[in-house]
Amino acid sequence: MSSHDLIERVRKALGDRYTVITAVGRGGNASIFGAYDQSGQKVAIKVLHPELTVSVAADRFLREIRYVAQLDHPHLARLLDTGETDYLLWLVMPYVPGDTLRQALNRERRLPIDRAARIACEVLDALDHAHAHGIAHRDIKPDNIVLSPEGAVLVDLGIARAIASSGPDRVTRSGFVVGTEEYMSPEQAGGDPDVDGRTDLYSLGVVLFEMLAARPPFSSVSPAAVLEMQQHQKAPDVRSLRRDVPKALAAVAAKALAKRRPDRWQTAAEMREALLPFAVGGGG
Repeated sequence: MSSHDLIERVRKALGDRYTVITAVGRGGNASIFGAYDQSGQKVAIKVLHPELTVSVAADRFLREIRYVAQLDHPHLARLLDTGETDYLLWLVMPYVPGDTLRQALNRERRLPIDRAARIACEVLDALDHAHAHGIAHRDIKPDNIVLSPEGAVLVDLGIARAIASSGPDRVTRSGFVVGTEEYMSPEQAGGDPDVDGRTDLYSLGVVLFEMLAARPPFSSVSPAAVLEMQQHQKAPDVRSLRRDVPKALAAVAAKALAKRRPDRWQTAAEMREALLPFAVGGGG
C-alpha cells in the first residue's frame, strides 16, 4: 500500500475524531501521521503497518497497550488514545517538538560528553518510572528518543511489548522483529521471551556508546552477524574510539553492555546515579 493510499485510509477511518494533516514518517512497526484532535491540539498518530496488523491479535494488543496509558512522566510520551478502526490499529500521542536523537546524531555524529550523559540520565528517569510499573520498553534506540526543549522524551513505550505479547511467533515469521539489531540486548538477540528492564539498560548502553563514539559498538551489513555479536562478542572500550571520554564514564557504558544480566546495572536508578556526575559541566 502506498503512503498516499494509507493516509487516505487513515483519514477515512479517523476523520470523525482527528484531522489528519500529513504523513510524518515510517518506522519499523508503524507509520506516523501529524494530526489535530477535536480541541485543536497537535497530536501524532501511529498506525501499525497493515502487514503487521494481520499478525497480531488486535484485542490483546489494545489491552496490553492501554496498560501503558496509566503512566505519566515528563520524559515519557503519553498515550492519549488507541483503537481499531477499519482494520487499522492506531495509537495517539501528543506531538513532541524537536529532533529525534537519530537526527541529531546524523547531523553531529557524536555529542559533547555532558550532553550525552544528560540525555541518557533523562531516558533512565523515564525507564525507572516504566520499570516500576513492570513495563520494559524493548526498543530503546535513537529513533525513539526525541530531544524536546524540555529534555529527552522517550516515545513508543509499550508498542514492542504489546506486539510481542499479541502474537510473537507469527510476528517473527512475518519478518517483523521486536527490536532493532544494533540496539538489542543479548537475550533479545537470542530470542529469549523472558526479558525484563535490564534489556533496556543494555540498549541504552548502546545508545550512550553511540552518542560518545559516533557509532554503535556492533555493526555489520548482515543483521544476523550483528545479532551474533550482541550475544557473544565483548563490546569495545569506548575510549578506544574517543580518548577524551573519562575512564569512569567508559566503565558505566561497559557495565551496561555486559552480556550477562546479573553483571549489568540492575536498575535504571542505579545507572542514572552513576551517570549524573558526567551530565553537568563542560565535558567534551
